[in-house]
Amino acid sequence: GGGSHPDPAGACAAVERNTRWGRDAFAPVPRDAVCTLQYGGPATARVTGTWAGRPVEATYDRGDGCAIDRWDRLVPLLPGVGRRVGAQGT
Repeated sequence: GGGSHPDPAGACAAVERNTRWGRDAFAPVPRDAVCTLQYGGPATARVTGTWAGRPVEATYDRGDGCAIDRWDRLVPLLPGVGRRVGAQGT
């Protein structure tokens, strides 16, 4: 672990927890995913670097339930941003 992240060990541990054989830990949400209508706030992030010898270039936001879950799985690589804001009526 290194680079400019304030907690490289924690960041690497978060990615390691989400690494599965044959699956990209940084893959975007599939286009056909059914996601809840939640808004997690305006936060955005861009991750660049190398993981397991492969280049990483991934973007994140908190625009719906799937994006929020994708973000939250990688905390502390990505910053924790507090409590989720549910859709109207929830």
